Amino acid sequence: TLAGMMVPKEAMFIPLFMMFADVDMHNTYAALIIPRVAFPLGVFIMTQFFSQVPHELEEAARVDGASQWKVFYSVMLPMAVPSMIALATFTFVQSWNDYLWPLVSATKPEMFTITTGLASMQGNFAQATELGSLMARGVLGSLPLLIVFLLLQKYLIRGISMSSGGK
Repeated sequence: TLAGMMVPKEAMFIPLFMMFADVDMHNTYAALIIPRVAFPLGVFIMTQFFSQVPHELEEAARVDGASQWKVFYSVMLPMAVPSMIALATFTFVQSWNDYLWPLVSATKPEMFTITTGLASMQGNFAQATELGSLMARGVLGSLPLLIVFLLLQKYLIRGISMSSGGK
């Protein structure tokens, strides 16, 4: 997992591009979403969380007659909700701020993300005369991130503290 985090995402662009081109998926929402699903930080956060769960909880559910899937869905998964919300928040922020992959994958203006759309509207920054308009678009583009953080702040903090070993 840590080795996967050390590989820069730019190093995976050519294989990703070729993979999506082979199945003709560029300019689709799937091409923008799928590369973020296998997020090495997500594996790390969830592994850290589940390593902190006492084995006695699983054993108690087994003694009560729960199958492996029942233990997972009824005991483990509800406990992991704060960590999953923290992971979802990190993934959302990273995907929202991603510029390079959407620039490579989306060539139609209707498939641009906020970052690529703002950059395409900007033109040359040194010669920009409407800096106020540019800054207003940037603020509006960052509002969803602020709203997500404010709504999920308590889950984010609880999820990180549970994943790092603190209880």
